[in-house]
Order: sequence, then C-alpha cells, then structure tokens
Amino acid sequence: MIWLFNLSQEPISLINALFTATSAVCVTGLIVVDTGSDLTLMSQIVVMALIQLGGLGIMTAMTIVPFLMGQRIGIRQRFYFIKEKGLEYPSGAVKLLIQILKVTVLFEAIGFVPLFIKFSEEMSHKEALFTAAFHSISAFCNAGFSLFSNNLESYSNSFMIPGAIMFLVILGGLGFPFYMEWVSKAKSRKRLSPYAKLVLSTTSMLIIFGFLLILFVEWKGAFAEYNLPLKLWNALFMAVTPRTAGFDTISPSNFSKAGYIIVVLLMIIGASPASTGGGIKTTTAGILWCTVKSNLRGKKPFLFNQSISSDLIVNTTTLITLYLTTIFVSVVLLSLFEPFSFDQILFEVVSALGTVGLSLGITPHLSPTGKVVLVILMFWGRVGLITFMYGVFKKREKENINLPRAYIPIG
Repeated sequence: MIWLFNLSQEPISLINALFTATSAVCVTGLIVVDTGSDLTLMSQIVVMALIQLGGLGIMTAMTIVPFLMGQRIGIRQRFYFIKEKGLEYPSGAVKLLIQILKVTVLFEAIGFVPLFIKFSEEMSHKEALFTAAFHSISAFCNAGFSLFSNNLESYSNSFMIPGAIMFLVILGGLGFPFYMEWVSKAKSRKRLSPYAKLVLSTTSMLIIFGFLLILFVEWKGAFAEYNLPLKLWNALFMAVTPRTAGFDTISPSNFSKAGYIIVVLLMIIGASPASTGGGIKTTTAGILWCTVKSNLRGKKPFLFNQSISSDLIVNTTTLITLYLTTIFVSVVLLSLFEPFSFDQILFEVVSALGTVGLSLGITPHLSPTGKVVLVILMFWGRVGLITFMYGVFKKREKENINLPRAYIPIG
C-alpha cells in the first residue's frame, strides 16, 4: 500500500516500501526514505496505522481485526494473545483486549494535547492535528517514526515536545500486564507482585543510571553547547528513548565512544514484557542481575523475598544467549557485503533487533541484501525469540527420567 500510494509523488522501490512497512508494524523506526517529505499523506496514514497495530502487538492485531468485524475470537487466537501479553491463563481474552484498547487510546490522547498545542504555534491547526496524532501514536508505540527530517533534533532546545514524547515512551514501555495489575491491586489495596515490582525498579534504575552516565560522558561532548537545564533535559531524553523508542533530540552520531556503548547497552535491554517495545526486556535483565548477585554472595537466587525458579533462570540465559548470538551472526553477515565500519553495523543491528529505530545514518545506504537482513531482524525482534521458538518447534513432553548430575568445572 505504501508503494502504491506513493506512485503519484516520489516513487519508492519495493524493497524500500517493504522496509518501511516492516519498520512501522514492528514499531522500530529505522527509515530508508524520509517519512515526512518522501511519503504522500496516504502513505503516512498507512504508516501510522501500521505503527498502531504493531504497537498493540502482532498477535493482538490478529485478534482485533475479526473482533471489529463482529467475528468470534477462536481458542487458538486467544491462547497466542494471552501468551504475548505475558499472562498465565487464557481467560478473559476479549475483556483484556478491550481494556488494552482503552488504555492505548487514553494515553495517546493525553500525549496528543501538549503536542498539538506546541505544533499549532508552528503550523496550521489542520497540519498540527495530524502531526500531533502521528507523533503521539509513534511515541506510545515506541516506534520512533517522525514527520521531521531530523527527527526531534530541532526541538533539543524545547521542553514541552520532548517531555510529552518521554511521557508516552515510558508508559508504552511498561507493558500492558503491568497496567492491568496496577489497576486491580489499586482497587483491592494489595501489594504488587514481584513481576510488577521488578518492572518498576528495573525501569527506574535504567532511566536514572542511563541519565547520569550519558550526562557525565557527554557533558563536554554532545551536550557542550547547551545550558544546564537543557543538558539535563536532553540527557534524560537520550536515556529514555534508546530503550526501544528511537526518537532523538541529539543524533547518536555526535556521541563519544563511551556514549555509544551506553546507548547500545540500553538498546539491548529494551522495554518490559508485553509492551510496545523490544529488547531482551527489563525483567530478563533484572533476573540476570539478581541471579549473578546471589551467586556472588553464595546464596540461592531470590527476588523480593521470593525464590527464582531454575526454569526461569534457564529461560533467561537461553533468551540472552540467543539474542547475543543473533547480533553476532547479523554483524558478521552485514560486514561481508557492506562497506561500513564495525561500530556503524553493530549499532544498526542492535537497533533493528531491539526495534529501537536509532541510527548512525547508514540504513538508507545499505544494499538490498543488507536491508533484507534488517527486515528479518525487525520482525524477529518484534515477534520475540521465545514466541517464535514456540511457534516453530512443537512443545516437548516433560521427561520423567532422572539422569545423574554432571559436575563440570567452568571459568
């Protein structure tokens, strides 16, 4: 549709149309054509719709379409929907779907207001209406798509627009199960589960430490030209958005090597489970940290006074291993037929797999083969490695055979 709607303006190739559509539905934000100037209004609307569907989730979108058409939602669709949203039992899928739609519309509407007010000062109300809606959806869905050629770099001296974007990005990255639990526990005045506590604590720590580290390493670098309030504001923004949003007020290409490494690590960790973001997820990083910390102390792994099961530790290490292996293989593949440096290729690969959207500027200049690799990575990162594995490999029955333990020295 993007390719067809753009025939009347600047024609784009099929591979670029495929890349743009994949980036939108996988809420990544990597671009090979300028969304604001190279795409027609209809193409931009298609991109916005794909971002919204992608933000709700591929499995969720598969459920929404028949639901809106008045068809019944099958058991299989309900199961995948519940699995993707991080819930334990396939009950109340339709009710949950309606709640998710309400939460999405509510938060996007709240973020829309300040964006519309600010954009109305610079453009007509009609144009500001669409621009605010586009960026509100893109931000809450952690997509990073912008109608401005330099993303949000023109607003590095502003507080309102980056603030509204950060608000939406953080809310979109917490995950729908977190909101469902927050509401239910608030009504019953019960304590949050270890999952919700882990999401809150890990997200807070990543924002705080990311902010302090980026501010420190870029104080006399990328932030040198700004006064103190703007240094703090831009450092906070660039600590929030790398965890899968892809918006930037300062180009990552202006960062130092230390800043580059921090951004890459934030992109790898990503957002929370069943959210609009990607990455290995905050809970995965949190469980890994708790496990390592407990082992160093010679204790069994625990989290908020509850033990961490061995199955959870195995799943965590498996996911991280597969994630890092995917990055390694992809970097090697792109290095074979792309003329760019290791740093540039690694950054784009991590950004694509983590569905982030930040770029050092090489994505539009990749060969068709390189673009296909990133398309695969975006889809792989959005669907999720564990969900993908579950769909490809049949579930094996548990074996009741107890084998002798093997003691093998490591390290």
